[in-house]
Amino acid sequence: MTRPGLVWSQISKIPDYTTALNSMSVGDPLWLNTIISGGQTGADQAGLEIARHLGLQTGGWAPRGYRTEDGPALWLKDYGLLEHKSPEYPPRTILNVQNAGGTVWFGNHHSPGGRLTITTARSLGKPCAVNPTAEELRRWLIKDQIQVLNVAGNRASTNPRVRVVVSATISLAVAGKEIVLEAVGEPR
Repeated sequence: MTRPGLVWSQISKIPDYTTALNSMSVGDPLWLNTIISGGQTGADQAGLEIARHLGLQTGGWAPRGYRTEDGPALWLKDYGLLEHKSPEYPPRTILNVQNAGGTVWFGNHHSPGGRLTITTARSLGKPCAVNPTAEELRRWLIKDQIQVLNVAGNRASTNPRVRVVVSATISLAVAGKEIVLEAVGEPR
């Protein structure tokens, strides 16, 4: 049995994960099937990219014009992100927290985005994890039976290595294998 939206070629590079996916059943404890984000550089984009590597569905809300600190990122449409009517970041942040079963934040949670994300999750009574280890993330995903995870965190310009942390943490938590995306400024 495979997850909806699974692209076999995307996970064929992860041998133990393909075996695990084929033996998964509805009763398995890890319910995660989708990662969403706001599409900003850094943590948001790393969450979407690692989800694709793991064969998970992707989506979320982005500001009008698919605005990021690097300019419009129209490629986010290919990851299922929808364009919000506002060009500002807060409206899409709030929608992504609302639409997820839980939110994980990576990086400085005292930043304006961190404060908004965590405050919104608390006010909505939504589970929120801040800078978890891979084991903490996996236990949290299982405990709260999270199917849709909002991945949020610092943008690349303020935290160039956040992509590495996000990709390693999520891949270890979900697949049991570390997949590391390069940091900003490293060759792709």
